[in-house]
Amino acid sequence: MSRHLSRGARLPLLLLAALLATVLLAAPWGVQPAQAADIDVRFELDLAASEATSAARIVLGQGRGGLRELVLDGTRLTKVSGDGKIAREQDRIRWLPPAGGGTLRYRVALNHRRPGRNAPGNDAFVGPRFALFRGEDAFPVRAWRWARNRSLGGELAIRHPAGWSLVTPYLPDQRGQLPISNPGARPPRPIGWIIAGDLGTRRDTIAGLEITVSAPKGLRMERVAMLGLLRWTLPQLLSTLGLEPGGPALPRYLSIVAAGEPMWLGALSAPNSIFVNADRPLISENGTSTLLHEVVHVLLSGLRTPGDEDWIDEGLAEYLALRALKDSGTISPARYAATIAEFRRWGAPVQTLRTAAAAGPVTARAVTVFADLDEELRKSGSGAKSLAALIRGRLQQPGPTGLAALREAARAALGAASAALAARNLPGLDGPAR
Repeated sequence: MSRHLSRGARLPLLLLAALLATVLLAAPWGVQPAQAADIDVRFELDLAASEATSAARIVLGQGRGGLRELVLDGTRLTKVSGDGKIAREQDRIRWLPPAGGGTLRYRVALNHRRPGRNAPGNDAFVGPRFALFRGEDAFPVRAWRWARNRSLGGELAIRHPAGWSLVTPYLPDQRGQLPISNPGARPPRPIGWIIAGDLGTRRDTIAGLEITVSAPKGLRMERVAMLGLLRWTLPQLLSTLGLEPGGPALPRYLSIVAAGEPMWLGALSAPNSIFVNADRPLISENGTSTLLHEVVHVLLSGLRTPGDEDWIDEGLAEYLALRALKDSGTISPARYAATIAEFRRWGAPVQTLRTAAAAGPVTARAVTVFADLDEELRKSGSGAKSLAALIRGRLQQPGPTGLAALREAARAALGAASAALAARNLPGLDGPAR
């Protein structure tokens, strides 16, 4: 029998190959075939219930010595070993891998108590029923050095106990693997919230954004109510910020993870992901929403602000979330006005807005500054003028958005200096009132 296929036998195979290629090209985001990279880094973690430390490995594949150096924060790392040269320099681990690739091995303590007397609770935890932590906790990469003109690809792989499921900030590809795709120009290392355990998960697509809400089973967690709140408010947020579904500035996947004790009684955002304590209400008595606040942080992750002007980040997140609640009809105009008035009373005693970690009265003061700026812009005559439009413009600019940039943008929109951004309203940020 001839080993060569006849023309008639080859034709169906050619048609099948063409059809398969068409399907792969049309595959939705998150299941696209991974692009081949010159340097492949696989981040592997072995989770074990209630274990104090977890085994982790960074496996490097390269052919021509592309990745030359990898530096990790060694604060929580022990039993570090691997191929190539490894040096511990105070609290850092410096790895110089072999030119042909290799593996760095260590154990990492994932349980971590959030610092601060007024912030009890864990921001990373591995217990008998679930584990909740950030990718940076397991793989604390601080610096890379690789050859120019070499592409870098990353993949996450986590082993977990039988019966547990896993949710990460990354969608699996057609192989079932987790290629790392971070927003912006961030290198492909694991970042954002990861949860594993006996989980209850609900999924939905809202305004073109794939959303997953996960929490341990048996926990009182309003997963569907969370999705309902986002269905009311997220389209409003995206519209006002000019973020289009599928656009380059909008993440296509958002993972919301929740847990109760011993996790910190608050919420924290990260690229493509949010942690919120299960005991936090969807809308608080003062008319604000912790969940929506963190969603705004995710949407504005491309906004660069100075390190000591966190009042901008926190004030914008709280104000834009509150405004979305009002504009979507989720809260009444009267409730909105009462909340702004309460923030005005709360933030009045603030002596300075210059801080690297805004909270409480500083955030309240910042909210009123942005509320006044928004009103000033809206009353200027053009319907296109608003705080959201101003921030939309700043998202398209490469430079940082500090007070000077805000004032310049407001002046361009108003034709004069903004009264809301005058020095008398912004204590501690510049000289005497002018």
